[in-house]
Amino acid sequence: MKIERRPFLAILLCCAGVLANPFHGARAQTESRAGNTPRRAPALGADLVWADGPHPLIEGWRDKGLGDEMAEGLKAAGIATVRMSFHGFYSPRGPEASARVKAENKLSNQYPWFPVDNFFDWVAAHDFTFIIGVNVEEGADVASEMAQKIIDKGIKPKLVAVELSNEPWLNHRPWLPEEYAGRAADVIERLTPFGVRFALPLTVGKDKNTPTKLSDNEWNTRMLRALDGRVKLRERPDILGVLHLYGRGVRGGTVGQFNDLVRPFAPAMRYLVTEFNIRLGLEGNPHLTNKYAMELARKLAEVMARPEVEAMYVHGVPYHSVVYWSNGKPNRKNRATVIGQRDARLTPEQLTRGWHVTPAGKVYRLYSELALNGEVVEFKGGDKQSYWTVKSPGGNLITTLINDSGKESRKRIMVAGRELTVTAPARSIVCVDEGGRQLSKLTLTY
Repeated sequence: MKIERRPFLAILLCCAGVLANPFHGARAQTESRAGNTPRRAPALGADLVWADGPHPLIEGWRDKGLGDEMAEGLKAAGIATVRMSFHGFYSPRGPEASARVKAENKLSNQYPWFPVDNFFDWVAAHDFTFIIGVNVEEGADVASEMAQKIIDKGIKPKLVAVELSNEPWLNHRPWLPEEYAGRAADVIERLTPFGVRFALPLTVGKDKNTPTKLSDNEWNTRMLRALDGRVKLRERPDILGVLHLYGRGVRGGTVGQFNDLVRPFAPAMRYLVTEFNIRLGLEGNPHLTNKYAMELARKLAEVMARPEVEAMYVHGVPYHSVVYWSNGKPNRKNRATVIGQRDARLTPEQLTRGWHVTPAGKVYRLYSELALNGEVVEFKGGDKQSYWTVKSPGGNLITTLINDSGKESRKRIMVAGRELTVTAPARSIVCVDEGGRQLSKLTLTY
């Protein structure tokens, strides 16, 4: 299977609006100004990689029974929202149009074409919100047709945002920033009457690694300036932001770097992280180990504590990260959606047919359902130990302690004027209520 690589840190950015927050059902609405926004922990989701074989996602979208199994598998890993992007190699207008757009973007992905209705029907049948990523090069007519489908199928309340292409600065067309801005503005202007939000791609960095030979900072600044001339970014609360974070970029301080570049154009922007992973690549399948899961737990919590971040989508589902799929066939015919399609560490039970949660997926579910489900009251990060308190949707205070060290940790933590002593064994994550009663413990020894 072919897995996308990210040679450097990239970001897509969006400006949050006064529309109802589509995450976690009845979660509170999001204020339009970042400075006034409650520090609500982001919803956790998955960036769906569907265009390289095997194709369990496409099969699940086509078949109701397989689709139900897939939904349960994703929920078992704590996934509440999904991202489906056309990525420059798919067109909802058919296989011929897809072939044209793929050739235009110099891409070679191979997959069985399917109507986008298959994905929309799957979303309608299950409890997920979603991002849909369009190709701005296909024009506003295609985007408009897709938006009308979403409305006709009654799933607009589940739509997080329409993402305006994937990492255009890396496109081998290549896209000059002003050309991209013009195409993106066409889509924004056409879809604005539909009342949807938009996700605008941005990037930062001083290196000149893009096909245009521009630095990321220059590409981003020129694109923002050109787009601002058409849509007045500081006046558009419906334009959302998106970050792509990989490797060392998965840390809280990275968000501030993007703020520095974007705020002059859009001071109220908040962010969606539509792709992230703590590695640039996952050769060797480190995500199958407890050590990787503990590192993910520490780094993910730090980014989730940032008030600017509204949602995060882990990259690579189902080919790596939090959940994978196995065909359950014996011996040499057995295949799993991990790097290399097999791994000697996977036991026969872990290779039975269906969806399987990785150690990282156990962390994801704990965060999504308990440890980071609510408003962040306080966060204290550290190299091997971090702790924080959230106010849950039900109004309860939940405190979590990560202990990624080889010995037991005891922390005295002030919660609502009361001192709690929280104890976490070596290599564990512990959640307690405001009275100190343990709610959950996840042990990830290595």
